[in-house]
Amino acid sequence: MKKYCGIALLAVGLFMLFKMVRVSSFGFYRFGGVNTSAIVLVLLVLSAIAVVVKQNKFTWGCLIVSLCLLVLFLLLGTSLYFAYTSLTNVLLVLVPSIIGLGLIIKGVLKERAAKHS
Repeated sequence: MKKYCGIALLAVGLFMLFKMVRVSSFGFYRFGGVNTSAIVLVLLVLSAIAVVVKQNKFTWGCLIVSLCLLVLFLLLGTSLYFAYTSLTNVLLVLVPSIIGLGLIIKGVLKERAAKHS
């Protein structure tokens, strides 16, 4: 029961934290003046074609790595900042998140101890 209360508190805290974050720009990461969007998209298309033509662990691995690179470069190209806020709002975000995380850890450790005894 404590674990589920912790999940709810953590979800509320993270939701409030995400509402405080502002995104100023969204796009692909530029590496040394080169836009990575074309490189990653070509890798992704080639990997998808390779998986369709010949399915094996290597082609699936290339597809997964290409998808991870796509997500990574999108995250690196995004500018995030926190909106100006008061200490009260920061505490209203951090307190439920920390208490929720503590309850989740306590619930998981209690379940693990019950299984081993």
